[in-house]
Amino acid sequence: MKIHISDTPQEAARVVTHQLLKQLDTVRKDSFSLAISGGYSAELLFRLWAEMYYKSLPWYRIHLYWVDERCVSPTDGDSNYGLAKKLFLDKVKIPHMQIHRIMGEANPQHEAQRYSELVKKNLPDNDGYPQFDMLILGMGTDGHTSSVFPGQNDLLTSPQPYAASINPYNGQRRIALTGQPMLRAGLTSFYVIGSEKAEILAQVLNPNTEAEKYPAGYIARHADHIEFFTDEAAAGKLGNTLK
Repeated sequence: MKIHISDTPQEAARVVTHQLLKQLDTVRKDSFSLAISGGYSAELLFRLWAEMYYKSLPWYRIHLYWVDERCVSPTDGDSNYGLAKKLFLDKVKIPHMQIHRIMGEANPQHEAQRYSELVKKNLPDNDGYPQFDMLILGMGTDGHTSSVFPGQNDLLTSPQPYAASINPYNGQRRIALTGQPMLRAGLTSFYVIGSEKAEILAQVLNPNTEAEKYPAGYIARHADHIEFFTDEAAAGKLGNTLK
């Protein structure tokens, strides 16, 4: 595991992007599968891509997927796809046929099945699961990642790449990338910024705690290739041993 600590959230976004460029260079094939998340952290990343990397990233190679989606229409303010479209997809030259959105407006169980079949068809197999070239995951203050929340351990071992889930705090239905594809990606990366994430990041990464009770901790402990990208505020409670 590698932990990259930057001075600011903006610098952390640049480091994530440089790692993406590195992965693109390492994976020498015409198409590169990247799965992205939503949320505040993603906003910074997406704005950076639109403003500074709209030419330097080889968008023509990238097939874009989503880690998770809220079960809303693409024009709803909660839509992860809608956020990406507004902040960078409308501003970069990525071929339309390479944008594979989760249809949040569809029946959650049916859409999870459809999207599972899509990624299984499009991506190479790794021990029975589709393998993304890179994932950019976020993490909630409760330790959830994708839309797999604490107590939803069945989604960490699900045989399907995507499954319907529910946000336990507000009952919102979601569609989530399950645990096993997160473990098998070419690079599983967590982009975690902000002082409000300091406590949970320390718990997830501390080897002396029961980190696996958090979905993000389970992924951190078991992923084949994993890196964390964070800022000084989020890393404030890691301690010198983890820094």
